[in-house]
Amino acid sequence: MSELQRMLQARNWMKTNENFLQTWHAHVGYKLDLFDHFKKAKSVGEIAASEKLSKELLQRWVDVGVEVGHLKESRGGKFSSKRKMVKYASKKSSESVGILLSEMMELHIPTLLEYPEIMESDERLTYLSDKFAEIVAETSTLLEKAAVGPILRWVKKEKPSSVIDLGCGFGGYLKAIHNKYPKTELIGVELSPDVVKKANASLPEDIDIREGEIEEFLESFDGRTDMIMAHNLLYYFKPSRRVELFRTFHEALGREGTVTIICPLVKAKYGAAFTSAFNTFMSAHENLYPLPSPDDLKEYADKTGFRIADMKPLIREGGWYLITMKKKR
Repeated sequence: MSELQRMLQARNWMKTNENFLQTWHAHVGYKLDLFDHFKKAKSVGEIAASEKLSKELLQRWVDVGVEVGHLKESRGGKFSSKRKMVKYASKKSSESVGILLSEMMELHIPTLLEYPEIMESDERLTYLSDKFAEIVAETSTLLEKAAVGPILRWVKKEKPSSVIDLGCGFGGYLKAIHNKYPKTELIGVELSPDVVKKANASLPEDIDIREGEIEEFLESFDGRTDMIMAHNLLYYFKPSRRVELFRTFHEALGREGTVTIICPLVKAKYGAAFTSAFNTFMSAHENLYPLPSPDDLKEYADKTGFRIADMKPLIREGGWYLITMKKKR
């Protein structure tokens, strides 16, 4: 009986790997633009020759693609991409989510695979912000699609004359606010010079994107802005520094100032599986830090002169929340 149970458990784990195969296959296809190359039915030899790829290895990728349902075989030994893969895993598609595959496969999964060695040595990895800044900025644009509506509703309600986006990435939130409320003064702060360069190239000239450290930048404002956006930011700050960070927010804001925070939350109603895994990834690095809980945010607010106006889930599966705070009067 024990041998049968052992075999059944092994089979169960093998079945769960089917989902990983789909992710791996989609990632390779996105990385090498293969779904676009196979948009029209072509042979493996044609694509291998035109793209200078190993014919044998490309054939193996195609074999997996047929089995997991990403590709279909046509007559004459030709293959074509399923329409959904061209739509969602092609770099040329405006609806692509392939960059999320890159973040998972190049950043998160390699870290989790190193976890046994990290646990034994207790020597944490160093998160290479320069290396992954553009990937993280691009994946953040996917979250923006869920968050931009609620942010615009908050702007409509609070009517800020100026907004600062901390860690603004490519400036998607600022662009959305500018399109709806063009008279609002908009400033973005971003640490990566490459991301700043790309943002400035794609945004209207009256959106001011600056390179620099967040806290140093805010020190110059002293009550002169109405709204601060701190999205995907808190896990770059040690928990022991977060109260001071919120004090910096408070000092930079005017009397009616508000803060919007977007972050996955632990010990919240939604997304426990994702947030526990995300926390594992964070804790494997010496320069990334645990996610806050709703109680943590309430503590930060109470100690620094804010009140929490609302705390709503944005993406329930991932435990992503939008938290809005207002200065106490």
